[in-house]
Amino acid sequence: MNRAQEYLAMMSKALIHGLVRIGVLLSLWVSAAQANTVAGYCHPQAALTITVPPITAPANPQVGQVLGSQDGYGFGNGSVVMQCIYQDWPFSWPVSGVLRIVNANPTGRTFNAGGLTLPVYSTDVAGVGVAMMARDPNRPWMSISHTGATLWDGKFNRPQYWGLDGRIYLVVTGPMSPGNITARTLAQYVVTNMTVTAPGFHSVNLASVVINPPLKPTCSVTTPAISLPIGQVASRDFRGVGSHAGNATSSLRLSCSGGSGGMRDIYVTVRDQTSPANRGNQLSLTPTSSARGVAIQLLSGNRLISYGPDSSAVGNPNQWFVGSSGNGTVQIPLTARYVQTAPSIAPGNAKGLATFTMSYR
Repeated sequence: MNRAQEYLAMMSKALIHGLVRIGVLLSLWVSAAQANTVAGYCHPQAALTITVPPITAPANPQVGQVLGSQDGYGFGNGSVVMQCIYQDWPFSWPVSGVLRIVNANPTGRTFNAGGLTLPVYSTDVAGVGVAMMARDPNRPWMSISHTGATLWDGKFNRPQYWGLDGRIYLVVTGPMSPGNITARTLAQYVVTNMTVTAPGFHSVNLASVVINPPLKPTCSVTTPAISLPIGQVASRDFRGVGSHAGNATSSLRLSCSGGSGGMRDIYVTVRDQTSPANRGNQLSLTPTSSARGVAIQLLSGNRLISYGPDSSAVGNPNQWFVGSSGNGTVQIPLTARYVQTAPSIAPGNAKGLATFTMSYR
């Protein structure tokens, strides 16, 4: 090798070594820069609040049954939940939007909706749970749990606005009672690998939910007036004071409708129209009656009816319980009979007049 060739070889080695050193330094600088970069800041937007109208409980709730709207209750509808500003974004920086259930304990039950299996979480109303599904507006629906579900993730994009669609379902988890689900934060949305300003998450809140008992029917009398003609009875049919003879039967009828499984308690008070102050069990004869030594008694089944004031108030004197009814027809059987009230009986006509006052609870 001549001197010129040796010189070129030396220069080539020096150049290669220099390039290698520069490459190493550049690689180290990029790695150090990536390790110390703050990708940016995300600012939670105003909390979303799920509002559920009052719900009427079913009469015989079954585990897994949906309460209220069968389609659940939506929230978000693509609303922006995070707004992010990026600084010194590196070549690759993994970020993700995660939604998780908070302030609720898993029941161990699941609920199926939209092709997803959703875990059900407890509320503070016995037998009522809540399940949630959600998505980024540009991604599929996902089941939401307390461990969190990633609704969006990426390494190279710069999403400035993070949106959210969601839906909750109220589900029967066991024997239930009416009550109020207290307002609470139900879920939190975070963007990972970013600095999120206070409070550090976006809140999805559930407003208070009223669970009413099954709707009771409305009842009305369909026989506003009834007649009980006892007919002729011979005085010899009586056996002394307190004995009775003759009878006539009929029924007071009610129609109850509009309920959703609830039961309406029915009470009645019978008033002696001739002697309104009467609180005994013998209906006074009207002034036009000519018979003497007898009165009239009314019975409902085996119950001997005593008389009270014309009032539907709770606890009205001599008010009696007929029974409980759902939707349908109620018949209150009535029997009228004569009762001997004096040692001797004077024949003649004997009439009585009474009114019925209903009370529904």
